[in-house]
Amino acid sequence: MSEDNNPSKAAVSVLDTLKSNPKALYAAIGAAVVVVLILAMSGGGEEMQITTAVTVGQQVTLDNPNGGGSHLTVVPGLMSTSEAEDDQDQSVCVTKAGTKATVEEEMVVGQLPFVKVKVLDGDCQGKSGWTSKVNVKGG
Repeated sequence: MSEDNNPSKAAVSVLDTLKSNPKALYAAIGAAVVVVLILAMSGGGEEMQITTAVTVGQQVTLDNPNGGGSHLTVVPGLMSTSEAEDDQDQSVCVTKAGTKATVEEEMVVGQLPFVKVKVLDGDCQGKSGWTSKVNVKGG
């Protein structure tokens, strides 16, 4: 046989060691399992997702985590920010960050939670509409 078809000397040496010493084989398998377990157990992000627990009648603060105001709509699930005439009919108001409101209702659309709030202060005072639950902070 030519040199190209022969396995490398290191591979032959490792295979000979594993054949002659089965404890080395078990140690190698155990080490691989430990590495896989460490990778599996240490996965995930450092930041914990915190959900806001609110109840109907609770006073909350509207604060968009992405900055800007919280958009209130006639029905839950409308997330569009376009200026189309149809969308303007569905829009109730855009509140400023820190606006106080009272929770009137909760609903999940798809997998996204929404809350209906009645605004207590600011430019939208007295108006009621739906916003994403991430825009609501208890207290």
